[in-house]
Amino acid sequence: MIKPTAFRLPQYLVDKVSFLMNILKCEKQKYEIASISIQDKQLRDSISWLAQESNQYICELTSQLKSIGAIVAIDSEEDNQSAVPAPPVFTEAQLSSNVIQFCKDSEKMLISAYRVVLNEPYLVEGLRTLIRQQLNGIMYAFLQLKLLYNLKK
Repeated sequence: MIKPTAFRLPQYLVDKVSFLMNILKCEKQKYEIASISIQDKQLRDSISWLAQESNQYICELTSQLKSIGAIVAIDSEEDNQSAVPAPPVFTEAQLSSNVIQFCKDSEKMLISAYRVVLNEPYLVEGLRTLIRQQLNGIMYAFLQLKLLYNLKK
Protein backbone atom coordinates (compact mmCIF):
# COMPACT_ATOMS: atom_id res chain seq x y z
CA MET A 1 0.00 0.00 0.00
CA ILE A 2 1.31 3.44 -0.92
CA LYS A 3 1.01 6.02 1.80
CA PRO A 4 1.23 9.76 1.27
CA THR A 5 4.21 11.47 2.84
CA ALA A 6 4.27 14.75 4.67
CA PHE A 7 7.77 15.57 3.46
CA ARG A 8 8.14 18.82 1.54
CA LEU A 9 11.29 19.81 -0.21
CA PRO A 10 12.74 22.97 1.39
CA GLN A 11 12.21 26.08 -0.72
CA TYR A 12 15.90 26.85 -1.02
CA LEU A 13 16.42 23.44 -2.68
CA VAL A 14 13.54 24.09 -5.06
CA ASP A 15 15.18 27.43 -5.89
CA LYS A 16 18.54 25.77 -6.58
CA VAL A 17 16.96 23.16 -8.85
CA SER A 18 14.93 25.90 -10.57
CA PHE A 19 18.15 27.85 -11.15
CA LEU A 20 19.67 24.70 -12.70
CA MET A 21 16.61 24.36 -14.94
CA ASN A 22 16.94 28.00 -16.03
CA ILE A 23 20.57 27.44 -16.96
CA LEU A 24 19.56 24.37 -18.97
CA LYS A 25 16.88 26.39 -20.80
CA CYS A 26 19.32 29.17 -21.64
CA GLU A 27 21.96 26.74 -22.85
CA LYS A 28 19.38 24.83 -24.88
CA GLN A 29 18.54 28.00 -26.79
CA LYS A 30 22.22 28.69 -27.40
CA TYR A 31 22.77 25.13 -28.66
CA GLU A 32 19.88 25.54 -31.08
CA ILE A 33 21.36 28.77 -32.45
CA ALA A 34 24.83 27.21 -32.69
CA SER A 35 23.53 24.13 -34.50
CA ILE A 36 21.78 26.27 -37.11
CA SER A 37 24.97 28.09 -37.99
CA ILE A 38 27.28 25.05 -38.39
CA GLN A 39 27.82 23.56 -41.83
CA ASP A 40 29.38 20.24 -40.72
CA LYS A 41 26.52 17.76 -40.40
CA GLN A 42 28.07 15.65 -37.63
CA LEU A 43 28.93 18.63 -35.44
CA ARG A 44 25.50 20.15 -36.11
CA ASP A 45 23.78 16.92 -35.12
CA SER A 46 25.88 16.60 -31.97
CA ILE A 47 25.04 20.12 -30.85
CA SER A 48 21.36 19.60 -31.74
CA TRP A 49 21.49 16.48 -29.60
CA LEU A 50 22.79 18.59 -26.70
CA ALA A 51 19.79 20.91 -27.11
CA GLN A 52 17.40 17.96 -27.16
CA GLU A 53 19.07 16.40 -24.13
CA SER A 54 18.86 19.68 -22.21
CA ASN A 55 15.15 19.91 -22.97
CA GLN A 56 14.66 16.33 -21.77
CA TYR A 57 16.52 17.08 -18.54
CA ILE A 58 14.34 20.14 -17.91
CA CYS A 59 11.21 18.01 -18.32
CA GLU A 60 12.58 15.30 -16.04
CA LEU A 61 13.46 17.80 -13.31
CA THR A 62 10.06 19.47 -13.60
CA SER A 63 8.27 16.13 -13.29
CA GLN A 64 10.41 15.05 -10.36
CA LEU A 65 9.79 18.31 -8.50
CA LYS A 66 6.05 18.06 -9.13
CA SER A 67 5.97 14.48 -7.86
CA ILE A 68 7.70 15.59 -4.66
CA GLY A 69 5.09 18.30 -4.20
CA ALA A 70 7.10 21.38 -5.09
CA ILE A 71 5.45 24.19 -7.00
CA VAL A 72 7.27 24.73 -10.28
CA ALA A 73 6.70 27.71 -12.57
CA ILE A 74 6.90 26.60 -16.19
CA ASP A 75 7.71 29.24 -18.81
CA SER A 76 5.75 29.02 -22.02
CA GLU A 77 7.61 28.36 -25.28
CA GLU A 78 6.25 31.58 -26.80
CA ASP A 79 8.05 33.64 -24.16
CA ASN A 80 11.30 31.80 -24.79
CA GLN A 81 11.12 32.18 -28.59
CA SER A 82 10.93 35.97 -28.39
CA ALA A 83 14.15 36.10 -26.34
CA VAL A 84 16.21 34.13 -28.87
CA PRO A 85 18.36 36.42 -31.05
CA ALA A 86 19.15 35.79 -34.69
CA PRO A 87 22.23 33.63 -35.26
CA PRO A 88 25.44 35.57 -35.98
CA VAL A 89 27.27 35.08 -39.28
CA PHE A 90 30.80 33.63 -39.06
CA THR A 91 33.25 32.00 -41.44
CA GLU A 92 33.59 28.22 -41.14
CA ALA A 93 36.93 28.39 -39.28
CA GLN A 94 35.70 31.06 -36.84
CA LEU A 95 32.47 29.22 -36.34
CA SER A 96 33.92 25.84 -35.44
CA SER A 97 36.44 27.31 -33.01
CA ASN A 98 33.84 29.66 -31.46
CA VAL A 99 31.25 26.91 -31.11
CA ILE A 100 33.71 24.50 -29.53
CA GLN A 101 34.86 27.21 -27.11
CA PHE A 102 31.20 27.99 -26.32
CA CYS A 103 30.59 24.29 -25.66
CA LYS A 104 33.60 24.09 -23.34
CA ASP A 105 32.39 27.13 -21.39
CA SER A 106 28.87 25.72 -21.30
CA GLU A 107 30.18 22.40 -20.00
CA LYS A 108 32.00 24.10 -17.12
CA MET A 109 28.94 26.15 -16.20
CA LEU A 110 26.55 23.16 -16.30
CA ILE A 111 28.87 20.93 -14.28
CA SER A 112 29.22 23.66 -11.65
CA ALA A 113 25.44 24.15 -11.48
CA TYR A 114 24.83 20.41 -11.13
CA ARG A 115 27.46 20.08 -8.41
CA VAL A 116 25.96 22.95 -6.41
CA VAL A 117 22.68 21.03 -6.26
CA LEU A 118 24.35 17.67 -5.61
CA ASN A 119 26.30 19.09 -2.65
CA GLU A 120 23.08 19.76 -0.75
CA PRO A 121 22.77 17.35 2.20
CA TYR A 122 18.95 17.43 2.36
CA LEU A 123 18.34 16.51 -1.27
CA VAL A 124 15.78 13.71 -1.69
CA GLU A 125 17.48 10.49 -2.80
CA GLY A 126 15.35 10.06 -5.96
CA LEU A 127 16.10 13.61 -7.05
CA ARG A 128 19.79 13.16 -6.20
CA THR A 129 19.94 10.02 -8.35
CA LEU A 130 18.23 11.78 -11.26
CA ILE A 131 20.56 14.78 -11.07
CA ARG A 132 23.62 12.52 -10.84
CA GLN A 133 22.48 10.61 -13.95
CA GLN A 134 21.87 13.87 -15.79
CA LEU A 135 25.33 15.14 -14.86
CA ASN A 136 26.88 11.93 -16.18
CA GLY A 137 24.85 12.28 -19.41
CA ILE A 138 25.96 15.89 -19.87
CA MET A 139 29.61 15.01 -19.34
CA TYR A 140 29.33 12.09 -21.78
CA ALA A 141 27.68 14.27 -24.44
CA PHE A 142 30.40 16.90 -24.17
CA LEU A 143 33.09 14.23 -24.31
CA GLN A 144 31.59 12.90 -27.55
CA LEU A 145 31.48 16.41 -28.99
CA LYS A 146 35.13 17.06 -28.11
CA LEU A 147 36.21 13.74 -29.60
CA LEU A 148 34.28 14.45 -32.80
CA TYR A 149 35.81 17.91 -33.06
CA ASN A 150 39.33 16.51 -32.56
CA LEU A 151 38.71 13.95 -35.32
CA LYS A 152 37.61 16.74 -37.67
CA LYS A 153 40.81 18.76 -37.15
